[in-house]
Amino acid sequence: MRFADYLDYTWRNLTRAQLRLILTVLAVVIGATLVVVMTSVGGGIQRNVLENVRASGGLNEILVSSTGRAPTAPGAAATPGGILDQAAIEAIQTIPGVVAVLPEQLLLFFPAEVQADGRSVRALLAGVPPDRLAQYGFTPVQGSATPEAGQIVIGARVAESVFDQQGQRVPVEDPLGQTWQLVARRVSQTPSGPGAGLPGIGGQGGAQIQQRDLPVTVVGILEPLGTQDDFTIWLNQNDVLDTQEWVTNRRPDLATEGYQALRVKTASTDLVRSVQDRITAMNLQATSPLSVLDEVNRGMLILQLLLGTIGLIALIVSGLGIANTMLMATFERTREIGILKAVGASEPQIVRLFLLEASLIGLVGALLGLAFGWLAVQVGNAVLLSLLAQQPAAGLMPPAAVLATPSWVPLVVVVFAWLIAAGAGLYPALRASRLNIASALRAE
Repeated sequence: MRFADYLDYTWRNLTRAQLRLILTVLAVVIGATLVVVMTSVGGGIQRNVLENVRASGGLNEILVSSTGRAPTAPGAAATPGGILDQAAIEAIQTIPGVVAVLPEQLLLFFPAEVQADGRSVRALLAGVPPDRLAQYGFTPVQGSATPEAGQIVIGARVAESVFDQQGQRVPVEDPLGQTWQLVARRVSQTPSGPGAGLPGIGGQGGAQIQQRDLPVTVVGILEPLGTQDDFTIWLNQNDVLDTQEWVTNRRPDLATEGYQALRVKTASTDLVRSVQDRITAMNLQATSPLSVLDEVNRGMLILQLLLGTIGLIALIVSGLGIANTMLMATFERTREIGILKAVGASEPQIVRLFLLEASLIGLVGALLGLAFGWLAVQVGNAVLLSLLAQQPAAGLMPPAAVLATPSWVPLVVVVFAWLIAAGAGLYPALRASRLNIASALRAE
């Protein structure tokens, strides 16, 4: 029997009971669609998390922070002692593979912000030695990359990150040369009395908010990098230290306390892990986007497998429908099977006929499920992205997609649907092939 004969015979048999065929295929479609949607949820989470990790810095960078502990092991006096001081910077620079170190003093947890014409600039504020930005590899597209006292260098997209009091974005045109304000606030205690502030706070007195405005001039705009550096304002480290001193009444001592963070750039991503291990051995905390990327990939793979398993369960349940359909076909076509065997059809040929019918049901259902799943993902992305765009507090870098179907899903869906369908049709096929010819011919 030719393959074309198999297909012709299979098609005629499948179209005999069209309603039953549609319902059986629909069960496979639902299972396949669920696999696509569930894995797309996990794929979307993984994609957006990985994009955020990559945006946090280059994959050849390492973020170093202080442990705050002094080494106690014998012979450990040569290490920086867990403090990001000049000794730590010099020790890290001598590690093979390190090409640059950028010390940072952050205003991350301080009540301070930069304002442009009274509008808030939502950006990370980092103080650096003026000569370090260019050494680290930051290239200005306008102006310079050396912020002196009273000057700032802004990332490529900082000018887009200006918001008015209503939370509406108001981009700044041509910011180079403009004078913005570094605004810091603190709570001060005042004696009680009329107009003294908030009554009842601080015992006998009250409290009032004081504000300090420091004019800062935009002297440079950096080239776009596609990372969080595009949304960073770089200040002279003395301006940051002055602001911290004004807010807390205490000036950080870089010589004894060190910087808040160091950014270390390696010559290539292949050297990140070895350099990271060397820094960790110096009693410092070292993390890198590359190491986070590895952890995220492992965790997200498990999540996708769990979500995909939920869809596969629905696909397996659809196999029960296929088994029922094929079993009913053997009862309804008993006489026909007897005729086929009487004219010379062998048992393997009968098995192939029924397995082909079951396989076609599974494959058609899988392909339709992939189509419906793709459509559901597109509609879901359009709806969710439109909802995100309407949020006033939406991120400056909204995700390109909330749902993302992993590339391996279509192949897995098709293969599993075929395996499940073929497995479901195996018993009916074997039962049909083993029918007694005489008994089958006598059947009504």
